[in-house]
Amino acid sequence: MPQRRARSSIQSVAAAAGVSPTTVSHALSGKRAVSAETRERILKAIEEQNYRPNMVAQSLRSQRTRSVALLLVDIANPYYPAVARAVHDALQAEGYVSFIGNTDGDADTERRLLTEMVARGVDGLVMQPMALSAAEVRELVGPATPLVITTTEAGDVPADSVLTDDVIGLGEAVDHLLQKGIHEFGFIGGLEGASAGPLRVDVFEAAIAAAGAQARDPWIEHAPFTREGGAAAAARLLARADRPRAILCANDLIAIGAMQAAHGAGLLVPEDVAIVGFDDIDTASLVTPPLTTVINPASAVGEACARTILWRVDSGPEAPYRRIVLPTRLVVRESA
Repeated sequence: MPQRRARSSIQSVAAAAGVSPTTVSHALSGKRAVSAETRERILKAIEEQNYRPNMVAQSLRSQRTRSVALLLVDIANPYYPAVARAVHDALQAEGYVSFIGNTDGDADTERRLLTEMVARGVDGLVMQPMALSAAEVRELVGPATPLVITTTEAGDVPADSVLTDDVIGLGEAVDHLLQKGIHEFGFIGGLEGASAGPLRVDVFEAAIAAAGAQARDPWIEHAPFTREGGAAAAARLLARADRPRAILCANDLIAIGAMQAAHGAGLLVPEDVAIVGFDDIDTASLVTPPLTTVINPASAVGEACARTILWRVDSGPEAPYRRIVLPTRLVVRESA
């Protein structure tokens, strides 16, 4: 059986590279500039010496674990893996690892995961709160933990936030439908009582009001952010004698479920009812008819969250809190 090479020390790596142990440490941590030539020598020596840094010891010295927690509502929803991948890639490029937690929008799960991640000593938290408010999240993690809130407003809570301007994309959708002569709009949003969602009823109503269109309270439904939830909510809307001519949905899964409900009711999409989604997941362009939807920039959101939490970790609590807002836009396909 071949013998494994013994693990070496930072001193032996430094000797092999012809630099000091401090320079090796700087090259690994990225805290101070090291020339490209020197870094290359160090990396070659690390490989030759089979060196593996003692991360526990490094954490004790620096008071950092070089880890960030990412808590999302539903990792099975195709939108969120794209966010998570962008967060992971941006963190990994800076020598950080990410811990991902799935909350299912449940208040107890959100509390438990927040408490566990803080206990693990993560350097920062990125969270999409659903059941808890931003204020409750901050209270749970304490004042010292760097925190980025995404999807929902942080308000006056001491936290950075990364948001999307949902009114822009939804406004484009309403204008597009108005140009087609459609004036009666229904909406399927998330469950009532949630503190945030991909789209909230107030965002929908703001876009409708800005366009001078019509939306009646009976045309607003609430459902889980799933295909099944969308199908059930759309079935209720489409069973009405005064059903809306168009249904805008809080995410693409709801919209795909709404299209299934329309087909089940013997209605044609978009001839009898136009349907618009939100997110532009990969499946949106593959369903029949292809889904008209609002592009919610998952990768840009994830990268902005990662960059912001790393900036906060380095800047400390004294720096002014950032509120980053990314645009959305409509992509027209065949469902509306």
